[in-house]
Amino acid sequence: MPLNFLPMSPAPAAVRITSHRRTKSTQAASGKILTRQYGGQYFKMSLTYNLMRKDQAGPLLAFLQEQEGRFGIFFVPVDQLSGQAGEVVGNYANFDEALYHKLHMITATSPTAVNPPYNGTGVIQTDPAYMRCSLTSDTQNVSLDRKGLIKISLNLVERF
Repeated sequence: MPLNFLPMSPAPAAVRITSHRRTKSTQAASGKILTRQYGGQYFKMSLTYNLMRKDQAGPLLAFLQEQEGRFGIFFVPVDQLSGQAGEVVGNYANFDEALYHKLHMITATSPTAVNPPYNGTGVIQTDPAYMRCSLTSDTQNVSLDRKGLIKISLNLVERF
């Protein structure tokens, strides 16, 4: 179980996960489109928080400062995005191998299939499922409105 988790209080108001695949495409003069994949699949995550007071934002701000920009690696639980618990199509999952931290999505239930494909010997885990990630930028902006409330938005990229 990972130790360095993003604080869950305050909780994000909105979470968006995007799957990325590196694909190159070209179109010939005849109209034929050629595509190829290079590299692997990875996820990006955006977290948006409701406006909050400084005392509410304190744990999150301190955590972000400790990450030293893109250098820090931490974990964010993603099981709150599942409609149903367990090995259900569309849920996120990890495998219990010690040095393997890739996030997967379950795409079939019989037999359990995940995307991207997994070729290891680990056992699937959906509770908790988490993304190993870092910040996408070395700078983090914290906005303060007229009422003294803080607005925080985070952009994260999967690290495995």
